[in-house]
Amino acid sequence: MALARTQALLARLFTDDDLRREFFEAPIAVSTRFGLSADDAQRLASLDRRETDAFARSLIGKRTLYARKALPLTTRALGDRFDALLAEAIRGHARDGSSRADAAALVEFLDRRLARRELAPVWIVDLARFELAFVEAGRSGLTCFLRRFDFDVASIAASLAKGGDGSALRRRTVGVWARAPRGRLRWRLFSR
Repeated sequence: MALARTQALLARLFTDDDLRREFFEAPIAVSTRFGLSADDAQRLASLDRRETDAFARSLIGKRTLYARKALPLTTRALGDRFDALLAEAIRGHARDGSSRADAAALVEFLDRRLARRELAPVWIVDLARFELAFVEAGRSGLTCFLRRFDFDVASIAASLAKGGDGSALRRRTVGVWARAPRGRLRWRLFSR
C-alpha cells in the first residue's frame, strides 16, 4: 500500500506543476496528505527539485511529441498554440501509457474552450475529433463506431494537408469507422 501511495504521489509530482511547487515548499505536509508514513515522507523530501523539474519537462515533451503524431493536422491548424493548449489539457493527469488519452484530453479541453467561445477556428474540435477517431480505431480487436461532425472535416483535412488554412463550410457530416479483428480499417464520411 505504501508503495502504491508513493508511486501515485510521484506520478502527480511529475505531471502537476502546482503540486510540485507546493511539494518543494512543504514536502512532509504534502506527502502525509497523500497518506505516506513519516519515513516515506522523509525519503521523498530528499528529492532534488532541479532533477524533478527536468524529469517532469522531459515527460511533458514526450507526451507532446506523441500527441503531435496522433493529431498532426490539429497540430498544424493550431500552430504555436498546440503545445500550450495540450499542456493545459493534460496538467495534473498522469499518462496511462497511450497517446490516445492525451489526445482525448486535448479534444475535450478544446471542446470546452470552444463552448466558451475562447477558441478559433470554430472547426478545430471537429478536426481533432476526426483525427482522434483514427487513433481510437487503431486499437486491436473489433472496431465499429460513428462520429458526428458539424463541419466538412474531409475538406478541412485535405486543405491542411496541402498547406492551406483549413477553412471549411458548416456541413453536417457523419463518419463511420469499422474493422474486423486483424482486418483492415475501413472508414467513410457522409455529408448532407
